[in-house]
Amino acid sequence: MRRTLPLLLLGVLALPATASAAPPSNDARTAPRELSTPASVTGTTVDSTLETDELGGCQPLKGSVYYELTAAEAKTITVRLAAQGDLDATVEVFRRTRSQLAAVDCESSDDKGRAELSFKAAKDGRYLIRVGQRLNSVAGTFSLDVFVPTPPPTAPGPQLPKAGVSRTLDQVQDQSDAWSASLRQGGRYRINLSPSDTAAGDDGCVELQVFGPGTKDFDEARPVRTLRCGGYAVIAPGAGEGGRYSFLVTARPKTIGPQRYHLQLAASGPDDASPGIRLSNFETVRGSLDATGVDVVDLFRFDVTRRSALNLTLAGGRGFQLRLLTANGGTLDTSQDDGTIERDIKRGRYFLAVSAPAGARGRYRLTRATRTITRTSIAFGGRKRASISPGSTTRVGLRTSPRVSGPVAVTIERFDPLEGWQFDRTVRTRVSNGRGGFGFTPPSTGKWRARAAFKGTRSAAPSTSGLATVTVEGPLRQR
Repeated sequence: MRRTLPLLLLGVLALPATASAAPPSNDARTAPRELSTPASVTGTTVDSTLETDELGGCQPLKGSVYYELTAAEAKTITVRLAAQGDLDATVEVFRRTRSQLAAVDCESSDDKGRAELSFKAAKDGRYLIRVGQRLNSVAGTFSLDVFVPTPPPTAPGPQLPKAGVSRTLDQVQDQSDAWSASLRQGGRYRINLSPSDTAAGDDGCVELQVFGPGTKDFDEARPVRTLRCGGYAVIAPGAGEGGRYSFLVTARPKTIGPQRYHLQLAASGPDDASPGIRLSNFETVRGSLDATGVDVVDLFRFDVTRRSALNLTLAGGRGFQLRLLTANGGTLDTSQDDGTIERDIKRGRYFLAVSAPAGARGRYRLTRATRTITRTSIAFGGRKRASISPGSTTRVGLRTSPRVSGPVAVTIERFDPLEGWQFDRTVRTRVSNGRGGFGFTPPSTGKWRARAAFKGTRSAAPSTSGLATVTVEGPLRQR
Protein backbone atom coordinates (compact mmCIF):
# COMPACT_ATOMS: atom_id res chain seq x y z
CA MET A 1 0.00 0.00 0.00
CA ARG A 2 2.83 2.40 0.79
CA ARG A 3 4.30 1.90 -2.73
CA THR A 4 1.04 2.59 -4.66
CA LEU A 5 -0.10 5.65 -2.67
CA PRO A 6 2.26 8.19 -4.34
CA LEU A 7 1.05 7.07 -7.75
CA LEU A 8 -2.59 7.56 -6.78
CA LEU A 9 -1.84 11.01 -5.41
CA LEU A 10 -0.09 12.00 -8.61
CA GLY A 11 -3.11 10.87 -10.60
CA VAL A 12 -5.47 12.93 -8.44
CA LEU A 13 -3.24 15.99 -8.71
CA ALA A 14 -3.14 15.70 -12.50
CA LEU A 15 -6.94 15.75 -12.93
CA PRO A 16 -7.60 19.46 -12.20
CA ALA A 17 -5.00 20.54 -14.77
CA THR A 18 -6.92 18.78 -17.59
CA ALA A 19 -10.34 19.98 -16.45
CA SER A 20 -9.30 23.61 -16.13
CA ALA A 21 -7.95 24.15 -19.68
CA ALA A 22 -8.42 27.80 -20.57
CA PRO A 23 -11.00 28.76 -23.25
CA PRO A 24 -9.94 31.03 -26.15
CA SER A 25 -9.43 34.70 -25.21
CA ASN A 26 -12.43 35.72 -27.36
CA ASP A 27 -14.73 33.03 -25.95
CA ALA A 28 -17.22 35.58 -24.54
CA ARG A 29 -19.19 38.05 -26.62
CA THR A 30 -18.21 40.77 -24.11
CA ALA A 31 -14.54 40.21 -25.01
CA PRO A 32 -14.47 39.90 -28.82
CA ARG A 33 -11.31 40.25 -30.87
CA GLU A 34 -11.30 43.60 -32.64
CA LEU A 35 -11.01 43.56 -36.47
CA SER A 36 -10.81 46.13 -39.25
CA THR A 37 -11.19 45.55 -42.97
CA PRO A 38 -9.39 43.91 -44.55
CA ALA A 39 -8.52 41.28 -41.93
CA SER A 40 -7.22 37.72 -42.14
CA VAL A 41 -7.00 35.87 -38.83
CA THR A 42 -6.86 32.32 -37.49
CA GLY A 43 -8.80 31.01 -34.53
CA THR A 44 -9.91 27.89 -32.69
CA THR A 45 -13.03 26.47 -31.04
CA VAL A 46 -10.98 24.12 -28.84
CA ASP A 47 -12.23 24.47 -25.21
CA SER A 48 -14.66 27.22 -26.28
CA THR A 49 -17.88 27.53 -24.31
CA LEU A 50 -21.46 28.54 -25.06
CA GLU A 51 -23.04 31.40 -23.19
CA THR A 52 -26.32 30.76 -21.42
CA ASP A 53 -28.01 33.73 -23.15
CA GLU A 54 -27.90 31.90 -26.48
CA LEU A 55 -28.27 34.15 -29.54
CA GLY A 56 -29.82 31.53 -31.79
CA GLY A 57 -28.45 30.88 -35.26
CA CYS A 58 -28.57 28.55 -38.23
CA GLN A 59 -27.36 25.46 -36.27
CA PRO A 60 -27.28 24.29 -32.63
CA LEU A 61 -23.81 24.98 -31.21
CA LYS A 62 -21.47 23.44 -28.67
CA GLY A 63 -19.07 26.38 -28.36
CA SER A 64 -18.23 29.69 -30.05
CA VAL A 65 -15.79 32.59 -30.31
CA TYR A 66 -16.38 36.27 -31.17
CA TYR A 67 -14.95 39.07 -33.32
CA GLU A 68 -16.06 42.66 -33.70
CA LEU A 69 -15.63 45.39 -36.32
CA THR A 70 -16.88 48.92 -36.87
CA ALA A 71 -17.74 50.01 -40.42
CA ALA A 72 -16.10 53.35 -41.25
CA GLU A 73 -18.64 53.91 -44.04
CA ALA A 74 -21.72 52.36 -45.57
CA LYS A 75 -20.50 49.47 -47.71
CA THR A 76 -20.81 45.77 -48.37
CA ILE A 77 -18.59 43.57 -46.21
CA THR A 78 -17.80 39.92 -46.87
CA VAL A 79 -16.95 37.31 -44.25
CA ARG A 80 -15.25 34.09 -45.38
CA LEU A 81 -14.67 31.09 -43.10
CA ALA A 82 -12.47 28.05 -43.79
CA ALA A 83 -12.71 25.34 -41.13
CA GLN A 84 -9.74 23.00 -40.76
CA GLY A 85 -9.76 19.26 -40.12
CA ASP A 86 -13.17 17.83 -39.23
CA LEU A 87 -14.57 21.00 -37.68
CA ASP A 88 -18.13 21.73 -38.82
CA ALA A 89 -18.79 25.38 -38.11
CA THR A 90 -21.11 28.32 -38.58
CA VAL A 91 -20.35 32.00 -39.13
CA GLU A 92 -22.90 34.57 -37.94
CA VAL A 93 -23.12 38.37 -38.06
CA PHE A 94 -25.03 40.51 -35.53
CA ARG A 95 -25.58 44.28 -35.47
CA ARG A 96 -24.63 45.65 -32.04
CA THR A 97 -26.51 48.61 -30.58
CA ARG A 98 -25.20 49.22 -27.06
CA SER A 99 -25.83 45.88 -25.33
CA GLN A 100 -28.45 44.68 -27.83
CA LEU A 101 -27.71 42.34 -30.77
CA ALA A 102 -29.80 41.91 -33.92
CA ALA A 103 -29.15 38.96 -36.26
CA VAL A 104 -27.97 39.97 -39.76
CA ASP A 105 -26.98 36.71 -41.51
CA CYS A 106 -25.77 33.17 -40.86
CA GLU A 107 -24.10 30.43 -42.94
CA SER A 108 -23.02 26.85 -42.16
CA SER A 109 -19.82 25.34 -43.55
CA ASP A 110 -20.15 23.02 -46.54
CA ASP A 111 -18.60 19.58 -47.07
CA LYS A 112 -15.25 21.28 -47.64
CA GLY A 113 -15.45 23.32 -44.47
CA ARG A 114 -16.17 26.61 -46.25
CA ALA A 115 -18.79 29.26 -45.56
CA GLU A 116 -19.21 32.79 -46.94
CA LEU A 117 -21.66 35.60 -46.47
CA SER A 118 -21.95 39.29 -47.36
CA PHE A 119 -23.92 42.04 -45.65
CA LYS A 120 -24.49 45.75 -46.17
CA ALA A 121 -22.91 47.60 -43.26
CA ALA A 122 -24.17 50.98 -42.09
CA LYS A 123 -21.78 53.90 -41.53
CA ASP A 124 -20.28 53.67 -38.03
CA GLY A 125 -22.24 50.44 -37.48
CA ARG A 126 -20.79 47.97 -34.96
CA TYR A 127 -20.99 44.29 -35.93
CA LEU A 128 -20.30 41.13 -33.95
CA ILE A 129 -19.07 38.06 -35.84
CA ARG A 130 -19.46 34.70 -34.16
CA VAL A 131 -17.75 31.47 -35.30
CA GLY A 132 -19.53 28.49 -33.77
CA GLN A 133 -18.70 24.80 -33.40
CA ARG A 134 -21.76 22.74 -34.31
CA LEU A 135 -23.27 20.59 -31.58
CA ASN A 136 -22.32 17.28 -33.23
CA SER A 137 -18.86 18.43 -34.42
CA VAL A 138 -15.36 18.00 -33.07
CA ALA A 139 -13.41 21.12 -32.09
CA GLY A 140 -10.81 22.56 -34.44
CA THR A 141 -9.08 25.55 -35.93
CA PHE A 142 -10.22 27.87 -38.70
CA SER A 143 -9.24 30.89 -40.75
CA LEU A 144 -11.45 33.96 -41.07
CA ASP A 145 -11.21 36.63 -43.77
CA VAL A 146 -13.16 39.91 -43.57
CA PHE A 147 -12.95 42.30 -46.51
CA VAL A 148 -14.79 44.74 -48.76
CA PRO A 149 -15.51 43.05 -52.13
CA THR A 150 -14.57 44.61 -55.44
CA PRO A 151 -17.31 47.05 -56.56
CA PRO A 152 -19.41 45.94 -59.56
CA PRO A 153 -18.16 47.02 -63.00
CA THR A 154 -19.65 49.97 -64.85
CA ALA A 155 -20.77 50.09 -68.49
CA PRO A 156 -19.55 49.80 -71.11
CA GLY A 157 -16.32 48.22 -69.72
CA PRO A 158 -12.74 48.23 -71.04
CA GLN A 159 -11.90 47.11 -74.58
CA LEU A 160 -11.88 43.33 -74.96
CA PRO A 161 -8.42 42.36 -76.31
CA LYS A 162 -8.24 40.57 -79.64
CA ALA A 163 -6.69 37.51 -78.02
CA GLY A 164 -9.41 37.50 -75.35
CA VAL A 165 -9.05 37.68 -71.59
CA SER A 166 -8.57 35.08 -68.87
CA ARG A 167 -9.77 36.16 -65.45
CA THR A 168 -11.03 34.78 -62.14
CA LEU A 169 -14.31 35.64 -60.44
CA ASP A 170 -15.55 34.92 -56.95
CA GLN A 171 -19.18 34.89 -55.91
CA VAL A 172 -18.37 36.90 -52.80
CA GLN A 173 -15.30 39.06 -53.40
CA ASP A 174 -15.29 39.78 -57.17
CA GLN A 175 -18.63 38.83 -58.66
CA SER A 176 -18.45 40.21 -62.20
CA ASP A 177 -16.31 41.69 -64.98
CA ALA A 178 -17.38 43.90 -67.88
CA TRP A 179 -15.73 44.14 -71.32
CA SER A 180 -16.69 45.91 -74.53
CA ALA A 181 -16.11 45.83 -78.27
CA SER A 182 -17.33 47.76 -81.32
CA LEU A 183 -19.49 45.67 -83.67
CA ARG A 184 -20.68 46.95 -87.05
CA GLN A 185 -24.18 46.44 -88.37
CA GLY A 186 -24.41 43.55 -90.80
CA GLY A 187 -21.31 41.89 -89.36
CA ARG A 188 -21.21 38.46 -87.78
CA TYR A 189 -19.14 37.83 -84.69
CA ARG A 190 -18.27 34.74 -82.70
CA ILE A 191 -18.06 34.96 -78.94
CA ASN A 192 -17.14 32.20 -76.52
CA LEU A 193 -17.10 32.18 -72.75
CA SER A 194 -15.15 29.13 -71.63
CA PRO A 195 -14.60 28.12 -68.00
CA SER A 196 -11.16 26.72 -67.18
CA ASP A 197 -10.84 23.03 -66.31
CA THR A 198 -10.25 23.94 -62.68
CA ALA A 199 -13.40 26.04 -62.46
CA ALA A 200 -15.51 23.49 -64.33
CA GLY A 201 -14.29 20.71 -62.06
CA ASP A 202 -15.17 22.82 -59.02
CA ASP A 203 -18.74 23.36 -60.16
CA GLY A 204 -17.81 26.71 -61.71
CA CYS A 205 -20.33 28.02 -64.23
CA VAL A 206 -20.01 31.66 -65.22
CA GLU A 207 -22.79 33.57 -67.01
CA LEU A 208 -22.45 35.91 -69.99
CA GLN A 209 -24.84 38.77 -70.74
CA VAL A 210 -24.49 40.82 -73.93
CA PHE A 211 -25.76 44.43 -73.82
CA GLY A 212 -26.37 46.62 -76.85
CA PRO A 213 -24.85 50.03 -77.65
CA GLY A 214 -25.71 52.89 -75.29
CA THR A 215 -25.91 50.76 -72.14
CA LYS A 216 -25.05 52.87 -69.10
CA ASP A 217 -26.29 50.77 -66.19
CA PHE A 218 -26.26 46.96 -66.23
CA ASP A 219 -28.95 46.80 -63.54
CA GLU A 220 -31.34 48.93 -65.57
CA ALA A 221 -30.60 47.67 -69.11
CA ARG A 222 -31.94 44.50 -70.72
CA PRO A 223 -29.38 42.14 -72.30
CA VAL A 224 -29.75 41.23 -75.98
CA ARG A 225 -28.26 37.78 -75.38
CA THR A 226 -27.69 35.63 -72.29
CA LEU A 227 -25.61 32.47 -71.95
CA ARG A 228 -26.54 31.04 -68.56
CA CYS A 229 -23.57 28.75 -68.22
CA GLY A 230 -21.03 30.21 -70.62
CA GLY A 231 -20.77 28.81 -74.12
CA TYR A 232 -20.61 29.89 -77.74
CA ALA A 233 -22.83 32.23 -79.75
CA VAL A 234 -22.86 34.24 -82.98
CA ILE A 235 -23.87 37.90 -82.75
CA ALA A 236 -25.13 39.68 -85.87
CA PRO A 237 -26.10 43.35 -85.31
CA GLY A 238 -29.01 44.39 -87.49
CA ALA A 239 -29.74 47.69 -89.21
CA GLY A 240 -28.98 50.58 -86.87
CA GLU A 241 -27.67 48.22 -84.19
CA GLY A 242 -23.96 48.74 -84.72
CA GLY A 243 -21.84 50.31 -81.98
CA ARG A 244 -20.08 49.46 -78.73
CA TYR A 245 -21.45 46.30 -77.13
CA SER A 246 -20.84 45.31 -73.49
CA PHE A 247 -20.14 41.79 -72.26
CA LEU A 248 -20.89 41.20 -68.57
CA VAL A 249 -19.41 38.02 -67.05
CA THR A 250 -20.94 37.02 -63.71
CA ALA A 251 -19.93 34.32 -61.23
CA ARG A 252 -22.30 31.48 -60.52
CA PRO A 253 -24.41 32.10 -57.39
CA LYS A 254 -23.81 30.06 -54.24
CA THR A 255 -20.53 28.64 -55.56
CA ILE A 256 -17.64 29.02 -53.14
CA GLY A 257 -14.15 29.47 -54.51
CA PRO A 258 -12.57 30.82 -57.70
CA GLN A 259 -14.41 30.64 -61.02
CA ARG A 260 -11.93 31.06 -63.85
CA TYR A 261 -12.95 31.88 -67.41
CA HIS A 262 -11.66 32.86 -70.83
CA LEU A 263 -13.70 35.30 -72.97
CA GLN A 264 -12.88 35.89 -76.63
CA LEU A 265 -14.58 37.65 -79.56
CA ALA A 266 -13.73 37.41 -83.26
CA ALA A 267 -15.33 38.06 -86.64
CA SER A 268 -16.88 34.98 -88.26
CA GLY A 269 -14.95 33.32 -91.07
CA PRO A 270 -16.21 31.24 -94.04
CA ASP A 271 -16.24 28.05 -91.94
CA ASP A 272 -18.02 29.60 -88.95
CA ALA A 273 -21.42 30.61 -90.31
CA SER A 274 -23.73 30.29 -93.33
CA PRO A 275 -23.27 29.45 -96.10
CA GLY A 276 -20.38 27.34 -94.72
CA ILE A 277 -17.80 25.33 -96.63
CA ARG A 278 -19.00 23.06 -99.45
CA LEU A 279 -18.52 19.37 -98.63
CA SER A 280 -18.43 17.31 -101.82
CA ASN A 281 -19.59 13.71 -101.98
CA PHE A 282 -16.93 11.18 -100.89
CA GLU A 283 -14.70 14.05 -99.79
CA THR A 284 -12.58 13.88 -96.63
CA VAL A 285 -11.74 17.19 -95.01
CA ARG A 286 -9.43 17.95 -92.09
CA GLY A 287 -9.87 20.74 -89.59
CA SER A 288 -9.29 21.80 -86.02
CA LEU A 289 -11.33 23.37 -83.20
CA ASP A 290 -10.38 25.05 -79.94
CA ALA A 291 -13.22 25.66 -77.47
CA THR A 292 -10.81 27.22 -74.99
CA GLY A 293 -10.67 30.14 -77.44
CA VAL A 294 -13.26 31.18 -80.00
CA ASP A 295 -12.98 28.50 -82.73
CA VAL A 296 -15.79 26.28 -81.44
CA VAL A 297 -17.82 25.37 -84.54
CA ASP A 298 -17.07 24.60 -88.21
CA LEU A 299 -20.01 24.69 -90.64
CA PHE A 300 -20.30 22.74 -93.92
CA ARG A 301 -23.03 22.46 -96.55
CA PHE A 302 -23.95 19.92 -99.24
CA ASP A 303 -26.76 19.21 -101.70
CA VAL A 304 -28.63 15.98 -102.38
CA THR A 305 -30.49 15.66 -105.71
CA ARG A 306 -32.18 12.31 -105.03
CA ARG A 307 -33.37 10.42 -102.00
CA SER A 308 -30.16 8.99 -100.62
CA ALA A 309 -28.46 7.00 -97.88
CA LEU A 310 -26.13 9.36 -96.01
CA ASN A 311 -23.07 8.29 -94.06
CA LEU A 312 -21.05 10.89 -92.12
CA THR A 313 -17.93 9.91 -90.20
CA LEU A 314 -16.00 12.11 -87.76
CA ALA A 315 -12.63 10.95 -86.47
CA GLY A 316 -10.35 12.65 -83.94
CA GLY A 317 -11.24 15.51 -81.62
CA ARG A 318 -12.14 14.12 -78.21
CA GLY A 319 -15.80 14.77 -77.53
CA PHE A 320 -16.37 16.54 -80.88
CA GLN A 321 -19.92 16.20 -82.23
CA LEU A 322 -21.68 16.29 -85.59
CA ARG A 323 -25.07 17.93 -86.03
CA LEU A 324 -27.04 17.55 -89.27
CA LEU A 325 -29.38 20.47 -90.05
CA THR A 326 -31.96 21.31 -92.69
CA ALA A 327 -31.85 24.49 -94.74
CA ASN A 328 -34.41 25.92 -92.28
CA GLY A 329 -32.15 25.28 -89.29
CA GLY A 330 -33.93 22.23 -87.88
CA THR A 331 -31.78 19.49 -86.39
CA LEU A 332 -32.20 16.18 -88.19
CA ASP A 333 -29.63 14.10 -86.35
CA THR A 334 -26.56 14.17 -84.12
CA SER A 335 -23.59 11.84 -84.15
CA GLN A 336 -23.40 8.65 -82.13
CA ASP A 337 -20.62 7.83 -79.68
CA ASP A 338 -18.51 6.51 -82.57
CA GLY A 339 -18.78 9.87 -84.40
CA THR A 340 -21.13 8.69 -87.17
CA ILE A 341 -24.48 9.68 -88.63
CA GLU A 342 -26.25 7.13 -90.84
CA ARG A 343 -29.71 7.87 -92.18
CA ASP A 344 -31.83 8.24 -95.30
CA ILE A 345 -32.43 11.79 -96.49
CA LYS A 346 -34.57 13.28 -99.21
CA ARG A 347 -33.67 15.71 -101.96
CA GLY A 348 -32.55 19.08 -100.59
CA ARG A 349 -29.79 21.27 -99.16
CA TYR A 350 -28.23 20.39 -95.82
CA PHE A 351 -25.80 21.85 -93.30
CA LEU A 352 -23.38 20.02 -91.05
CA ALA A 353 -21.89 21.53 -87.88
CA VAL A 354 -18.78 20.12 -86.20
CA SER A 355 -18.58 21.42 -82.62
CA ALA A 356 -16.19 21.04 -79.70
CA PRO A 357 -17.44 20.78 -76.10
CA ALA A 358 -16.38 23.34 -73.48
CA GLY A 359 -12.66 23.31 -72.88
CA ALA A 360 -11.88 20.81 -75.67
CA ARG A 361 -9.54 21.30 -78.60
CA GLY A 362 -7.91 19.18 -81.28
CA ARG A 363 -7.87 18.16 -84.92
CA TYR A 364 -10.54 16.15 -86.73
CA ARG A 365 -11.20 14.33 -90.00
CA LEU A 366 -14.67 14.41 -91.62
CA THR A 367 -15.92 12.18 -94.46
CA ARG A 368 -19.22 12.36 -96.30
CA ALA A 369 -20.65 9.51 -98.41
CA THR A 370 -24.07 9.92 -100.06
CA ARG A 371 -25.45 7.02 -102.11
CA THR A 372 -28.68 7.18 -104.12
CA ILE A 373 -31.36 4.92 -102.65
CA THR A 374 -32.41 2.32 -105.24
CA ARG A 375 -35.32 -0.04 -105.79
CA THR A 376 -34.87 -3.36 -107.54
CA SER A 377 -37.55 -5.54 -109.14
CA ILE A 378 -37.56 -8.96 -110.81
CA ALA A 379 -40.06 -10.76 -113.07
CA PHE A 380 -40.39 -13.97 -115.10
CA GLY A 381 -41.48 -13.05 -118.62
CA GLY A 382 -42.65 -9.66 -117.38
CA ARG A 383 -44.79 -11.11 -114.60
CA LYS A 384 -44.41 -11.66 -110.87
CA ARG A 385 -46.22 -14.98 -111.24
CA ALA A 386 -45.80 -16.86 -114.50
CA SER A 387 -46.45 -20.33 -115.91
CA ILE A 388 -44.47 -22.08 -118.67
CA SER A 389 -44.46 -25.49 -120.20
CA PRO A 390 -41.66 -27.99 -119.51
CA GLY A 391 -38.48 -27.35 -121.50
CA SER A 392 -39.38 -23.72 -122.17
CA THR A 393 -37.08 -20.79 -121.52
CA THR A 394 -38.31 -17.69 -119.74
CA ARG A 395 -36.61 -14.35 -119.42
CA VAL A 396 -35.68 -13.19 -115.94
CA GLY A 397 -36.11 -9.42 -116.20
CA LEU A 398 -34.32 -7.02 -113.83
CA ARG A 399 -34.94 -3.34 -113.19
CA THR A 400 -33.45 -0.71 -110.86
CA SER A 401 -34.89 2.68 -110.09
CA PRO A 402 -33.46 5.20 -110.63
CA ARG A 403 -31.71 3.93 -113.72
CA VAL A 404 -28.31 3.06 -112.34
CA SER A 405 -25.77 0.50 -113.51
CA GLY A 406 -24.08 -2.14 -111.42
CA PRO A 407 -23.80 -5.78 -110.35
CA VAL A 408 -26.81 -7.92 -109.45
CA ALA A 409 -26.97 -11.38 -107.85
CA VAL A 410 -30.11 -13.44 -108.55
CA THR A 411 -30.86 -16.32 -106.18
CA ILE A 412 -33.07 -19.10 -107.66
CA GLU A 413 -34.88 -21.70 -105.52
CA ARG A 414 -37.13 -24.67 -106.27
CA PHE A 415 -40.00 -26.04 -104.21
CA ASP A 416 -39.93 -29.54 -102.74
CA PRO A 417 -43.27 -30.77 -101.37
CA LEU A 418 -41.44 -32.54 -98.52
CA GLU A 419 -38.76 -29.99 -97.58
CA GLY A 420 -40.11 -26.69 -98.88
CA TRP A 421 -38.03 -24.12 -100.76
CA GLN A 422 -34.43 -25.16 -101.47
CA PHE A 423 -31.50 -23.30 -103.01
CA ASP A 424 -30.77 -24.12 -106.66
CA ARG A 425 -28.29 -21.56 -107.98
CA THR A 426 -27.02 -17.96 -107.98
CA VAL A 427 -26.76 -16.08 -111.25
CA ARG A 428 -24.45 -13.06 -111.26
CA THR A 429 -25.20 -10.43 -113.88
CA ARG A 430 -25.46 -6.64 -114.29
CA VAL A 431 -28.00 -3.96 -114.96
CA SER A 432 -27.15 -1.12 -117.32
CA ASN A 433 -29.06 2.14 -117.11
CA GLY A 434 -31.59 0.40 -114.89
CA ARG A 435 -32.25 -2.62 -117.13
CA GLY A 436 -30.93 -6.19 -117.32
CA GLY A 437 -31.86 -9.86 -117.47
CA PHE A 438 -31.07 -13.36 -118.70
CA GLY A 439 -32.78 -16.48 -119.99
CA PHE A 440 -33.67 -19.27 -117.59
CA THR A 441 -34.73 -22.80 -118.56
CA PRO A 442 -35.99 -24.68 -115.50
CA PRO A 443 -34.47 -28.20 -115.53
CA SER A 444 -37.68 -29.85 -114.31
CA THR A 445 -41.32 -29.29 -113.67
CA GLY A 446 -42.49 -27.73 -110.42
CA LYS A 447 -42.42 -24.34 -108.75
CA TRP A 448 -39.44 -21.99 -108.99
CA ARG A 449 -38.81 -18.58 -107.50
CA ALA A 450 -36.13 -15.90 -107.67
CA ARG A 451 -34.98 -12.81 -105.77
CA ALA A 452 -32.56 -10.15 -107.07
CA ALA A 453 -30.03 -8.19 -104.99
CA PHE A 454 -28.51 -5.08 -106.53
CA LYS A 455 -25.05 -4.93 -104.92
CA GLY A 456 -24.69 -1.19 -105.09
CA THR A 457 -21.93 1.03 -106.37
CA ARG A 458 -19.92 3.95 -105.00
CA SER A 459 -22.80 6.32 -105.72
CA ALA A 460 -25.83 3.97 -105.54
CA ALA A 461 -26.98 2.11 -102.45
CA PRO A 462 -27.76 -1.63 -102.60
CA SER A 463 -31.36 -2.89 -102.68
CA THR A 464 -33.21 -6.19 -102.81
CA SER A 465 -36.28 -7.12 -104.83
CA GLY A 466 -39.32 -9.05 -103.82
CA LEU A 467 -39.95 -12.60 -105.05
CA ALA A 468 -41.05 -13.65 -108.53
CA THR A 469 -42.33 -17.19 -109.17
CA VAL A 470 -42.72 -19.41 -112.21
CA THR A 471 -44.57 -22.70 -112.40
CA VAL A 472 -43.40 -25.34 -114.90
CA GLU A 473 -46.18 -27.78 -115.70
CA GLY A 474 -47.69 -29.70 -118.56
CA PRO A 475 -51.31 -30.89 -119.06
CA LEU A 476 -52.69 -33.38 -116.54
CA ARG A 477 -52.62 -36.96 -117.77
CA GLN A 478 -54.16 -40.03 -116.20
CA ARG A 479 -52.51 -43.27 -117.27
